[in-house]
Amino acid sequence: MKVILVKDYDELSRKTAEIIVEMVKEKPNMIFCLPAGGSPIGMYEYLVKMYQNKEVSFKDMITFDMDEYAGIGPEDKNSYAYFMQEHFLRYVDVDPKNVHYPNGLAEDLDAMCKAYSEQIFAMGGLDLAITGIGDDGHVAFNEPNSYLLPRTHAVELAESTRKANARFFDGNIDLVPTKACSIGMEDIMRTRTFIVVASGKHKAELIKKTFETDHIDPMWPVSFSRMHPNCIFIVDEDAASMTDPALLKEYQ
Repeated sequence: MKVILVKDYDELSRKTAEIIVEMVKEKPNMIFCLPAGGSPIGMYEYLVKMYQNKEVSFKDMITFDMDEYAGIGPEDKNSYAYFMQEHFLRYVDVDPKNVHYPNGLAEDLDAMCKAYSEQIFAMGGLDLAITGIGDDGHVAFNEPNSYLLPRTHAVELAESTRKANARFFDGNIDLVPTKACSIGMEDIMRTRTFIVVASGKHKAELIKKTFETDHIDPMWPVSFSRMHPNCIFIVDEDAASMTDPALLKEYQ
């Protein structure tokens, strides 16, 4: 595991985008597991700028969304498929045939999730996955539990997750779906490069717990990242402010 400390959210976003672009240049047809939510928006803005400046082409890149709400389709402004179009895909040259996302409207969510995971590995597995950290330590929609599911699966969303995401639904938690589809922990752990980002004072306790907990805990899913052979934490000064600097230095 490696830690990259940066000054603020803007630098975090730029650094993450630079890593992605370098990976695309090395492997143009890389398979990228796209994250949604507030954390990656700045990263997508930098990627779009770098594409517009002709620093990179994404025409051969393959994308799989990390998760999706159940019960809403890709035309819904709150779906993650829509999010990816609005913040990244519509502005760059990713071939539409290379864009994949879970079908939140599938009649049989379990069968759809199984096929989605199988497709990822049939194509060679993920080269890169990026995630933030949920307030309860979740990654993707892998919620804390006594056990974690290995492959893409349907999940009941925790109340804390729905409250945190209500801001995207006009602040109304009643509009937030109660179920979602998420890639599983095995899917993530088999990713060749796994990046975890954290920015802001509100993430400081999460980073502290992640680095100062001395065991891997399914009730704190992000702790599994410590076992990943090529995991990079990109953390800004505010998010790192509660963690022992000597501990973070061990990983720099």
